[in-house]
Amino acid sequence: MKSLPKISIVTCTYNGERVIEEYLKNIFLQDYPKENIELILADGGSTDKTLEIIKKFIKKYPKIIKLTHNAKQYSIGKGFGMDNATRKAKGEFIVQIDQDNILIQKDWLKNMIKILIENKDISAVQSRLFVPKKGPIIDRYINAIGIEDPFAINYSLNAQIVLNPEKFEFNKKGDFYVYEVNKNNFYYAGDNGFVIRRKDFLESGGYTQDIDNVMRMAKSNKKYKIAVPANIRLYHKTSTGLMHMINKRSFYVGHYMLKNYGERDFYWFNLKQNSIKQNLRFIFAIAYNLLIIPAFFKSLIMMIKERKSYWIVHSFVVFAITLAYIKSYFYYKIFKKQKEAKI
Repeated sequence: MKSLPKISIVTCTYNGERVIEEYLKNIFLQDYPKENIELILADGGSTDKTLEIIKKFIKKYPKIIKLTHNAKQYSIGKGFGMDNATRKAKGEFIVQIDQDNILIQKDWLKNMIKILIENKDISAVQSRLFVPKKGPIIDRYINAIGIEDPFAINYSLNAQIVLNPEKFEFNKKGDFYVYEVNKNNFYYAGDNGFVIRRKDFLESGGYTQDIDNVMRMAKSNKKYKIAVPANIRLYHKTSTGLMHMINKRSFYVGHYMLKNYGERDFYWFNLKQNSIKQNLRFIFAIAYNLLIIPAFFKSLIMMIKERKSYWIVHSFVVFAITLAYIKSYFYYKIFKKQKEAKI
């Protein structure tokens, strides 16, 4: 493999004192050449110790960390934090990592970049998630399923590779799954350890939201491929419990409805923008989650397959998150007021 290229790690932060020190510590434990890393942090006006912790690391790595202010506070949406921050990136590859993503493998960066260097037909690489042996059962389940939003399992590339790996081509030499992005068989990737060629990132329209980014790829004339390696993983230190997860996800429902609904490339349900097939897929996802029984049988299959007890919560979690989304939809539709949620 040739010498490693310049990369841009981009992260949006906001009131993340629970996770930010561990996040930064593990970035700088990577065996990737530090002179070839730029770390762009877009902070949304944190009021806890997040900025204090970041500035401590800036003193140690002043040439690597670039701290910017995200005036709109939120990370997702056109003109918001991740969109603005990624446009400042100078690296050949853009690495999207969230503030609660912990790089537990010291060669994570090098191995993710290696796939792109050695496979010119691959545009992006999506990391899988690491399941800790201990901790809250919800945290372990979320990492096992590979997605922070269990409602979207039917749309998530990572989740589908976990639950239905036979759907995807597997490159034995590279030890990764391959998904060719397309509208008719649409799955999304992005965030939580996503690496993309900068030229492909800009060519496909940059960042608004992970699912929008991939939908733009699907609608384009170019054939984009995303690799999902079998054994490259990060730990998504996400939710401390079920209510923490529900509150966080409900918060994003509010952001979606109040500030991020216009100028979208992907709509969950829209009679004008979506095809009948797309709208039926959304209705099917709701029905599947609320019926409980189909998801319960899937949880039993995964428990037997992996011999892990945390799969028992699968049907209950998708049921609970779907009810929470329905409740949140009507709350924001009526009151048009955002609720806060702890990171």
